[in-house]
Amino acid sequence: MRLGFWQKLAIYGTTAMVGLSGLLWFILHDVVADDTGDWSHLLLVLHGASAYALLVAVGSLLPLHVRAGWLRRRNLATGLMVIAVMAVLGITALMLYYGSEEWQMAAKWLHLIIGLAGFVLFPAHTFMRLTTRDQTNARAEERFATAGRQAAPAISADKGSA
Repeated sequence: MRLGFWQKLAIYGTTAMVGLSGLLWFILHDVVADDTGDWSHLLLVLHGASAYALLVAVGSLLPLHVRAGWLRRRNLATGLMVIAVMAVLGITALMLYYGSEEWQMAAKWLHLIIGLAGFVLFPAHTFMRLTTRDQTNARAEERFATAGRQAAPAISADKGSA
């Protein structure tokens, strides 16, 4: 099921904002590790706020997009992985904020690794949609050609129904 313009904009925009702000924060905070001043805090706030927006945008996909994909059995592997990635990122984010100090380091690295994997997974899910649609259309045309053209059911003239 195709997304509308505003849903695409919300998903792609928030995903880019969350990913880039998280990656920049990691580089400034853990790689450079010099006094980054307010930049580190600003990136962390931007990352958290855009993550909330992304969760709302992804939540808007559940009733139609995800349900339709599930019922049509389209892109199940990548779709389920996207849902799993979002769940793991949400849980590890909560662990980073509310978890005990023993769990925070593991949660940080898991959050980082899964977040980076999301940069590959989200475009893969979109690309799979394009290839699946082409394959589905080709199979439908093949079935139509081998079955031969059958007439559509006749419509009764008296009440307009078959």
